Amino acid sequence: MAAFAKLTRPAMRGLKLGQTISEHGIAYTRLATGDGRWAINVMVNRRRHHQVIGLESEGYTRTQAEDVIATLKAGKRTAAHGVQGSRQTAALTLSQAADDYLAYLRTHDGRDIATKEMRFREHLKPHLGRRAIAKLTDDDWLAYVDARKKEGASTSTINRERSALLHMLNTMRRRKMLNAAPLLARQKEPQGKLVYLTPEESQSLLRAAERDQSLLAHPFIMVTLYTGLRHSAALNLRARDVDVARRILWIGHDKAGRREQPMPQILASYLDQLTAGMDPDAYLFASQRAKSGRAYQMNSIFARCVERAGIAKHVTPHTMRHTAATNAAHAGLDAATIQAMGGWKTRAMAERYTHAASMRDAMDALQGRLTSRRVTPKLQRRTRRTA
Repeated sequence: MAAFAKLTRPAMRGLKLGQTISEHGIAYTRLATGDGRWAINVMVNRRRHHQVIGLESEGYTRTQAEDVIATLKAGKRTAAHGVQGSRQTAALTLSQAADDYLAYLRTHDGRDIATKEMRFREHLKPHLGRRAIAKLTDDDWLAYVDARKKEGASTSTINRERSALLHMLNTMRRRKMLNAAPLLARQKEPQGKLVYLTPEESQSLLRAAERDQSLLAHPFIMVTLYTGLRHSAALNLRARDVDVARRILWIGHDKAGRREQPMPQILASYLDQLTAGMDPDAYLFASQRAKSGRAYQMNSIFARCVERAGIAKHVTPHTMRHTAATNAAHAGLDAATIQAMGGWKTRAMAERYTHAASMRDAMDALQGRLTSRRVTPKLQRRTRRTA
């Protein structure tokens, strides 16, 4: 049964399996699997609309539920009054709207602008650029998905392009440029194998980085191994972002936005020595050849260290993020803490690591239970019955 309460993150985390909380027609349910489900239950134009929006593990949030309700209400206004939004916005094509959106982000401290710009320029504009932004529909999106799949794009790539497009539409809605945004169905991604380094492999990688010709190799692996920072967030670190006394890294540029990243004492002591005497504005991963003043990426250096460490599995800089979260889960940290530590948007993303750690503990407990007593394997023989 649904309880009427504020849909806050703490309230959602406190839900037990099967419980639901709702607010203003939006309901959030904690399923038996531990996943969260978003749904709406509203009355619009004397008609009850009860609809499941999607699962938290699939990337759905309260925003998508609000968008569906806004679309229903906008449809009511259109039917009653013919309201379609301003003529100026109605005349905008997707290409024009994208240019305005990217310019808006640049003047309002937007995040990940270069990546969004690339996705619009190389994919969204060529396929949907001529469509009127006010008339964009879910059918247009499905046609786009079909075209991108024929070009060989993976479902995860298409979902990231969807995120860029949805962010633009929702930004326009908040700026009162659109009445509502289409839902744009998210493509189901195959569950990938969770790859992480063992403690022994991590130490081998650190030793290989110490011997590498690049001075950036060892600091990069130290930072990502002990914090789980994303590749780009680590490369954007400056000396002023290191707070040794509080054991915090100040993250200004990240997918999760501005935040404080905690770090263990071993990394704090390491960075204290590394930043000693550095200019506060200096990058930790500076590069004189780069126009930005910092290294653009560490993929080739990282791959070289992995090879020299003798690690056979496929490992990328993002693997360090999985490694940090998995180690935290094995240390007993709960999903909420891991989510806050790593800057994940949903708890379901952090629960992958706690689930894997719980299963490992369960198997260890099972083994201990079965081997705690001396078991004498005896061959069971059937008794022959004589006639």
